[in-house]
Amino acid sequence: MKKIAWCFGLVLSMPSMAFSLERRDGAYYCTSKFSGGLAYNDALKEWEGTSFEGVSYHGNFVMKLDFRERTKYSSPSTLFEYRDEYDVTITNEGSSAASCLELDGKPPFVNELAVLRCNVANGLFEYKVNFANYRFIRIYTSGYVNGADNNDNTPAISGGLCTKISQ
Repeated sequence: MKKIAWCFGLVLSMPSMAFSLERRDGAYYCTSKFSGGLAYNDALKEWEGTSFEGVSYHGNFVMKLDFRERTKYSSPSTLFEYRDEYDVTITNEGSSAASCLELDGKPPFVNELAVLRCNVANGLFEYKVNFANYRFIRIYTSGYVNGADNNDNTPAISGGLCTKISQ
């Protein structure tokens, strides 16, 4: 009886692990609720923080996850763990689908905190989705550091909520 109570306590103490083992196959419609970033102020001749509204690359998108495989990997905190890898595509409204991968080109996975991270166009866009609360953050990383002082290419971050729309 003591062993059963101990095992039950162990399971309850690790709810995040339970989130990571849940399969996430399907399509999710993600709605942007806010966006902001950097913009160049021509009058002041300097960059400023700003809020963006109605900018196409910060609009809504569909994220589709197709289960690939469960892999075994080592982590600093444990001898080994298992994680589910996915083929992930992102389709922004009005655009075609693009593969979303880890920066090293490997398939993304849902970690022990129920979070998936991936990148489109070699890191031009970074996505982070939390499947425990369905919140997302999308970061557009281009502009500003290229040295151009204009608003042709402005770094930004947007966030919002995702809803599962299909299996």
